Amino acid sequence: MATETLRCSFRSSLGGTTRCQDPVYAEGLCRFHYECLLRGEVLPNGQINEMLFDQDRRRTINFHGVPHDSREYVR
Repeated sequence: MATETLRCSFRSSLGGTTRCQDPVYAEGLCRFHYECLLRGEVLPNGQINEMLFDQDRRRTINFHGVPHDSREYVR
């Protein structure tokens, strides 16, 4: 029987369907997003807190553990 690796339940606000790919640490979140939860930056349902107004911090939280498109941008 194969064991399934549990992934973080944080949902990025980048489209709303992209999830962090890091393994679960606690409360269904990876270590980084769990620490954000403790600081009130992430809600228990795995979404970023809309009351977080620091845009640099929001980007850091949203992009953590999200696979990035490595293709070169061509116009």
